[in-house]
Amino acid sequence: MLAAGLALLTSICYGVSNFVGPALSRDLPFYSVLIAGQFVAFCVSGVLVAAGDVPLPETTELAAAGAAGLGNAWGLIAFYRAAAVGPLSVITPIGSLAASVPVAAGVAAGEALGVVKGAGLVLALGGVALVARRQGGPPTGGGDRRAAVAWALSSTLGFGLFLTFMAPASEGGVLWAVMLSRGGLLVALAVVVWTSRAPLRAPLRTLPRLAVPGVLLFAGTLAYSAATREGDLSVVSVLGCLFPLVTVGLAFAFLGERLSRSQLLGAAGALIGSVLLSLRG
Repeated sequence: MLAAGLALLTSICYGVSNFVGPALSRDLPFYSVLIAGQFVAFCVSGVLVAAGDVPLPETTELAAAGAAGLGNAWGLIAFYRAAAVGPLSVITPIGSLAASVPVAAGVAAGEALGVVKGAGLVLALGGVALVARRQGGPPTGGGDRRAAVAWALSSTLGFGLFLTFMAPASEGGVLWAVMLSRGGLLVALAVVVWTSRAPLRAPLRTLPRLAVPGVLLFAGTLAYSAATREGDLSVVSVLGCLFPLVTVGLAFAFLGERLSRSQLLGAAGALIGSVLLSLRG
């Protein structure tokens, strides 16, 4: 029960973050929203590492954590870009395809795909095709659907790299992996902001709000890590992949987003496929 509860908490944290972050970025500087929350998460994880007196990981694990941070930065930037031009009810199920990247990496390394993961891949890709398909009439939620789908697919690759590298990074300790990956993420964001001269200024009173998405992602990551130690990984991974339902539900309730029947079917296929891909063994 504890493992299931922690895994569901992961989905809630991730799902709410994916809704709140893009909503904040509509009124406040885009990179301010990303950096504020991740900086708080980095500081909190640093305090936990120091309090726990966790030994420093090996060089390979440090490098993996840094690579995970770069992938996470890529995924977050692309996801927020997608949310700026398209409806969350479309881009969130597409983003859940990130689970396919570690699977592809495993297959490339010689692992067998298996019937379940093969079916998951077919379902996920078919679902994305249905969700992204142009419908008659005005686009759901407004915006540029083609650009939104392209950015969402790009975010999938970034988040997939994050998932791929977090596994070896966590071998040196989850807290170290979380802290160092957040450090790599912040470095990547700083470079992007510096080179693009993107605006960062935001009123001081908004800083607590800006930190919310990053703190939720951090809490979700810790909850998932704890869940994997408490229960069956096959169950935990499924429950931890339900975050798109939370984001889409919030978009439905608060933004009035609606999908056609074929898009609903595609979103369900993408989500179920991603859950199957996340199964271990």
